[in-house]
Amino acid sequence: MKPTAYISTVLGLPDSSDGERTAYNFDLVSRYFYNDSSDENSFQVIDAETTADLDLNTVFERIDRTTSKVGQQYLYSKLRTLRGEDEVKGFGGRADRFSEDPELTGRCRGHMARLAGDDAYDLQNLIFDKPAEVRNIALVYLLSFAAVAALLLSPFYPLLLLLFLAIFAANLYIHYSNKLSISLYASAVKQLSLALKTARYLTVEEVPGTQEAKDDIRQVAEVERRSRVVGTQGDGGNELAAIGWLLFELVKVAFNIEVILFHRFIGSIVAKREAIHNLFRYIGETDAAISVAQLRTEVRTCRPEFVEGKYLKAEQVVHPLIDDCVPNTLVLDGTGLLLTGSNMSGKTTFIRTLMLNALLAETIDTCFAAAFSAPYMKIYSSIRISDDITEGTSYYLQEVLTVKRLLDAAQGAQPCLFARDELFKGTNTTERIAAGKAVLAHLNRGPHIVLVSTHDIELAELLYRDGYELHHFREEVVDGKLVFDYQLHTGPLTTRNAIRILELYDYPPELIAEAYGVQEQLMQKAD
Repeated sequence: MKPTAYISTVLGLPDSSDGERTAYNFDLVSRYFYNDSSDENSFQVIDAETTADLDLNTVFERIDRTTSKVGQQYLYSKLRTLRGEDEVKGFGGRADRFSEDPELTGRCRGHMARLAGDDAYDLQNLIFDKPAEVRNIALVYLLSFAAVAALLLSPFYPLLLLLFLAIFAANLYIHYSNKLSISLYASAVKQLSLALKTARYLTVEEVPGTQEAKDDIRQVAEVERRSRVVGTQGDGGNELAAIGWLLFELVKVAFNIEVILFHRFIGSIVAKREAIHNLFRYIGETDAAISVAQLRTEVRTCRPEFVEGKYLKAEQVVHPLIDDCVPNTLVLDGTGLLLTGSNMSGKTTFIRTLMLNALLAETIDTCFAAAFSAPYMKIYSSIRISDDITEGTSYYLQEVLTVKRLLDAAQGAQPCLFARDELFKGTNTTERIAAGKAVLAHLNRGPHIVLVSTHDIELAELLYRDGYELHHFREEVVDGKLVFDYQLHTGPLTTRNAIRILELYDYPPELIAEAYGVQEQLMQKAD
């Protein structure tokens, strides 16, 4: 696996006004995922450890071709939520629909461009945020009624104008004390209107999911009508418009119109949240499907095949973040993978490659390979581990806690795909090999598939007899330099290169000689 630099240019992103590509703000991109990840119907939510191990945020940047911010949030959530084989096949079928009709794709992109601004990230607030409350709503209604009555009766009882002015002052306080709550919803309210318009255009195009969306659109339209006055602002660039807005604002203040409408609007939001969520999903699923369809046309990909049993086949598989990645093929039939290799040979990158393609298969029905077959599995990795100074946790203890997470997952009935790099390297050689052998043998039992890399030849020999297939990456010295072919080879690694690398980088000759001497003594002692 060729470890060249990760691609720095994100493909498929809309250009900003200055011609540079817009940077991703993952606090906003991931917000829908974190709010929606409590979904009990999901097969698995990909945790933070696996997300970091697989550089999943960077992978998202590479594959994202969405037009709207709704679609972007939805696609990110999809990458981190496994919902089952039927769901991913249905999504793959939606992507096929757009692959087959470029004109439909273009029109739909035009519709969804309404939600391309950063404010569209706020739409999901209407689905998940705790609704704001209007305090003393009964008093608000009473004062509103009193203002109307005082104004209507003032021609007959002029002194009521003084009462009206007193009520106006009270209503002025109520109006502006609620203004902050209203303004927080103003952006989301505007996006709701744009989302409704977008969804209506998508139904005209009869994109997949249209029939189910029609009732949700009708319900959301009722909410949207009540929202039109909420948070409206004047046009500072037009004097007549500003005067008109000022008069309208005075009317709203006098009779608590905005506060009452906001109260009713919040009630409608709570009552129709499921319909709003379904509308969000309808737009997001459409945009995500178009994104995947475009990805398939730009990069060599395949559709995965989900099979039963302990079987994995990855043919000519590559890592999506590596330029000119050397493709490799691996078949595991009833076994796990124990991967050995020299330093910098690419063994950890290859494990990440397999894990990423399994994840993409189970989320967007797409793999960076010529062919990919595996069961629909839960996915767990333990590759990047560091000690936690703030918690006073040593590296070894952090390893213990992280590996326990894999062992707990292995107790479930569903098959899992586990990845581990250099197990228990935070302790001494003897105990590392003993504990590593026991843990990996335990994980490999049952329906689970385990992918592990190691430098320990002794561990490889032990696990070969416990259901692991041995593969390795190798290197050779050419013109005084280490050259890697990044090709997967069958069997255990029989060469070592750590001291050779020191020699190639001009370490003192006497140091190199001593290192080789100690190595020979240790090998003789082992024999």
